[in-house]
Amino acid sequence: MKFFVIGDEDTVLGFSLAGAEGIVVHDADSARRALDESMERQDLGIIIITERIATLIRSEVDAHFYQKVSPLIVEIPDRLGPIEDRISIKEVIQTAVGVRME
Repeated sequence: MKFFVIGDEDTVLGFSLAGAEGIVVHDADSARRALDESMERQDLGIIIITERIATLIRSEVDAHFYQKVSPLIVEIPDRLGPIEDRISIKEVIQTAVGVRME
């Protein structure tokens, strides 16, 4: 299984140096197309998307994240750093599972 990156130029370039495929997106329409196309691929295990791009298409990202097992969608900060007041993965797990993690 492969990684695939959806994000800004710097993020996609950085991951490409490690051998991951990716696509640079600049707006919601191109982000939505990239996500839809990558979700259809059978060879992808993980889709990495930057937080700022994910916020442009939040409903689509959440729908895939909570309804599909594979590929896994992982949000990461971009070169500008993490978005303030963003829900952490720990909080997502607590909400989904109903168990508080320390």
